[in-house]
Amino acid sequence: MGQGRPKRLTQTMRRGSERPAKCDEARGRGLDRYYLEPINEGEGYLVLKDFNLRIRYAGRIRWEGKQGRLEIIYVNGRWFALVPIEVGVDPPKSNKRGYVEPNYEDKKGRIVNPRSIRQKDPIGDREAFIDMGLNNLFAVTISDGSAMLIKGGTIKSEYYWWKGEIATYQAVRDMLKNAGLSTWREYHEKYLKAIYKRDERLRHLCITAIRLLADELYRRDVRKLYIGYPIMLSQDNGNEYNTNIWWFRKIVLWIVDIFMEYNIDVEIVPEDYTSKECSICGIKHKNGRKHRGLYICSKTGKKINADINAALNIARRLGHRIRIARKIMSYLVTHNGVKPLNPLQGANTRDPSIETPPLKGGEGVIGNEKEELKSQILAYKILEACHLCDVRAIYILVLIINLIW
Repeated sequence: MGQGRPKRLTQTMRRGSERPAKCDEARGRGLDRYYLEPINEGEGYLVLKDFNLRIRYAGRIRWEGKQGRLEIIYVNGRWFALVPIEVGVDPPKSNKRGYVEPNYEDKKGRIVNPRSIRQKDPIGDREAFIDMGLNNLFAVTISDGSAMLIKGGTIKSEYYWWKGEIATYQAVRDMLKNAGLSTWREYHEKYLKAIYKRDERLRHLCITAIRLLADELYRRDVRKLYIGYPIMLSQDNGNEYNTNIWWFRKIVLWIVDIFMEYNIDVEIVPEDYTSKECSICGIKHKNGRKHRGLYICSKTGKKINADINAALNIARRLGHRIRIARKIMSYLVTHNGVKPLNPLQGANTRDPSIETPPLKGGEGVIGNEKEELKSQILAYKILEACHLCDVRAIYILVLIINLIW
């Protein structure tokens, strides 16, 4: 921390107290060994008493409560301070510095009372049912007959774009390391940075989709949400889609945390064979799902969105018979927010056609380095084929030829 590296502060919140106060005191007598000194809405100092250090941080304090055990971690060239806050407790009579108060006013009005996790009162008693997937991140049906789709195609395209960048850095790093060149460490740092940026951008897309889902369900008077859970999916039938791209467990935990602010209860239910079973007649048709996004009932000939069909089956197993409206609202998640698809018409059984804008960053630092990386890979191939000259001499020669071209 004394090397001038950037320092960041993030917050984690303990949702209520599940352990007695004496247990906390017995296990963490060092909770008063640090405190925060906010300067403005986005900056302040983290004071470590035992080390006599005052560390500048960048971060916003949104919640009020008793501070927990501090954790300082190092991730890809950055230091992060994780400060748990036990929301809803009264300020202690002693060690008043151990009680954190917010210094930031939420501009969007989501946090009305920083001393309570539940920020809104329930306005209805409806129930919603969700089938989670990859192409359609959330397929939602509500007990009033409305339905919505939140598409996750941007998440998949984002993942594959970064997959190519990460593979390029990894290949060059291994090539330079095998050639005995010390510059491989530079590309190892770039490799780690690319992984970090990929995960952060995917997390941002997921959180944006969950926020939209919470706003829409609260506006539609939903009091309880049921999420279909694919039991042992990644263990029994794991692949790149449901393991690397589709973060089911993380998304469910994010849903629970965010929906707690809206006072909407969340319950996990099994979703076995909900994609194969027909919500219209209740029969498992062998070839009911014709292609992506379309399910056809062989008995009645009716068509329905395949993911909406799975959400209806989840509701059906819980004792709800829902008749879905003909038009389904559909949304696309982007880094600039959520965009409605065909807002005047909704969506039908087929996926609406829309041109996804190209991802930004292709012309940035990573994009400009591709030609240099290709030349280095070419140099390594020449090194493997030629054993008459010095290895480093051939590598420098190829770089010079590349500059001349």
